[in-house]
Formats: sequence, C-alpha cells, structure tokens
Amino acid sequence: MAVELACSTGEAQEAYSVVDLIAAHRRAISELECLGKRLMHAEEAETELIGPRLDAAMKDETVIRRQAAMAPVANVGELKMKAAYFKRLINNGWCDVDADDLHELLRSFAELPT
Repeated sequence: MAVELACSTGEAQEAYSVVDLIAAHRRAISELECLGKRLMHAEEAETELIGPRLDAAMKDETVIRRQAAMAPVANVGELKMKAAYFKRLINNGWCDVDADDLHELLRSFAELPT
C-alpha cells in the first residue's frame, strides 16, 4: 500500500480505502458489542479479565473511526458511502461520534478531487 500523510500530527501512515476502513470499523463495533455482552454476564473474576480487553477495544474503535472520518474520498460513490455510514452511526447510536470526527469527515468531503 502507498504511504501518505493521513494524520494531523504529520506522521506517515498507510492509506487504506474508505471501504476497508468502514469494514474495519464495523468489525471493531462488533467486537465491542461482544465484549460488552460477555462483561454483563460475567462473574467477578472474569470481569477483571474482560475489562482491560474492553478498554483496548474501545481505543481501537476510536482510532479506526477517526481514520475512516479522515480518509480521502476518491469519487462521489465513496462520498455517498461514507456519508451514509456515518449517518447510521449517529442515528443508531452505535458509537459516540464526536465533533472532531465530524470535522474530519466534512474536511474529507471538501477535498473531493474534481
């Protein structure tokens, strides 16, 4: 994969397509849901094991969501897909989309190549 600047800190990161990032985010949400259900039904000893895994999964989800918001769109089809996905995230309450994510999302739309 090509390396490009994809982070506000200026660090070089691998650039993934919008489709790949959306798929990765869906997997991250699924993992969070699974760990959350296990935590709710766990005994006290198991809770101590699941808790750190849940925290790590939450951090991963946040990073992937931000990467998906920042990912540049190559065409109108990707723009529509990305907009629809974030609309579902916001409307269905699947995760907390913060203002920085929305800012990066809108910035990626504004940079659509013509």
